[in-house]
Amino acid sequence: MTPAEKVQYLDELSRSLPKLPRSVRYYDDLLDEYRTISNLIEDDSWTIFDDGRTNNLNFLRFPEQIRLILKHVIVILLESMDPTSVIQFYIRLANHKDASHFVEYFTISEPHEVRTEWATNVLPIAKPTFATALRMLLHALCALGIGKWNKHLSAYVSQLPGPKVDTYKTVRTGECFVPLDQQALVVDYFDELVAGDLTEVSDADLRGACILLIVFQYAFRPGQVARIKISDVRIFDTGAVHLSVVLTKKRNRDQRRPVNRSVKREWCPLFIEYRRRRDLANEVKRGVARDSLFGLMPDEVTSAVYFAMAGITGAEWTPMDLRHTAAQRQADAGASHLAIAEFLGHSAIATANVYFDASPTQAQRINNALGLSPIYAGVAQAHRTKTIAPQALRAMPEDKQVGGVPHGIPIAGIGACDIGQSGCIKNPVLSCYTCRKFLPVSNVAIHREVTEGLRPVVHQFAAASRGDESSPAYVQLRRTLEAAERVIEDIEANRTSDA
Repeated sequence: MTPAEKVQYLDELSRSLPKLPRSVRYYDDLLDEYRTISNLIEDDSWTIFDDGRTNNLNFLRFPEQIRLILKHVIVILLESMDPTSVIQFYIRLANHKDASHFVEYFTISEPHEVRTEWATNVLPIAKPTFATALRMLLHALCALGIGKWNKHLSAYVSQLPGPKVDTYKTVRTGECFVPLDQQALVVDYFDELVAGDLTEVSDADLRGACILLIVFQYAFRPGQVARIKISDVRIFDTGAVHLSVVLTKKRNRDQRRPVNRSVKREWCPLFIEYRRRRDLANEVKRGVARDSLFGLMPDEVTSAVYFAMAGITGAEWTPMDLRHTAAQRQADAGASHLAIAEFLGHSAIATANVYFDASPTQAQRINNALGLSPIYAGVAQAHRTKTIAPQALRAMPEDKQVGGVPHGIPIAGIGACDIGQSGCIKNPVLSCYTCRKFLPVSNVAIHREVTEGLRPVVHQFAAASRGDESSPAYVQLRRTLEAAERVIEDIEANRTSDA
């Protein structure tokens, strides 16, 4: 077709389309209310609210002959999809320089011609996100019966191949996994809060701890955490706490459903205290639902997790890193594909395969327990690299000096403790290396003595447990030795830097 013939064909096609409705409704699940977009025909700029953000869909960015077609596409997508998916579809089209060409070409061409165009100019060049948007466009054209398309061709569109992309690259490389010693720091943080007086913890710190707990233990996304309501927290007379969280990131809103999770019993007091304070609070942030549990937007939940992890571990871990780490813990513990898919809220079971590929073999598990595996190798952050000189350690009160005889192996002078052994609620020595209050001595030889002395003990537990990595003693030894190896690496790295 010549350019003039294209314009004439598209004009005739637009006139043959059914009239747009006067308005369209969509569900804003963050505020738990329906919103309406009015004057669809006259207005060329539509506003959609999603996740607390205002998004403007400006159709003037597209040629006049395809604006009405795109309006019909947006309407049918809003009627069947989550607003987030619709906004992403618009952004990917609007930001691509050849989007108008593809819309025109797909509308006027035969399906077999579109397949050729897809193989020639889409698959080798387009980014995966843009290819996804084009496939959504074609599905909408099929549903609307525009041009040569009809609903029976939807399966034909689904078979169009997408660009190759490794979505789980960071999982395969292990970059996104929080090291075990840092996971232990997070666990210690929750334990210390519960062991202390929660009434003295600030509202912001308590809220941050509850948010971090949900993401750390259950791998929920920030959007899911932001949508938890006060009524979704159920506290029982026994002290148990259950949460109801809606599965999000579903392209079809009919797939969204609530799932129930029980908070680890030792950490339930965190939610009980926060729920008590939340029930007493009257002020609610503007733009957030009045019955929101945390009163935060999804972006603010992300920031809360980010800063909490930085304060506890000294590393800047994101909610997605914690999500992958939690899924990997499930795979390492022997969970099935179905169990991991249900844990993550995935519709497809096959997506869990990546965590099984990354899960270590039995030989690697023993190496992990021996503190020799490079999987979680990395330099600990500032608060874990602080050490104390041997002379200063000997001058401290005896109770502040860490020592003991774990498994018959005498260990003394490995570092200092702010609390003191008499006031420690954990097993001394074995727990010190993974404790946030531990100050290791700056003598590498002492820490090497610890690791060498405990390795035969780990071999005994590995043989006795027959590969059962969930044994508490086995896990404790593994975490201890990994953390001790990190301390040795940090001291040596600091010495090299000073030199």
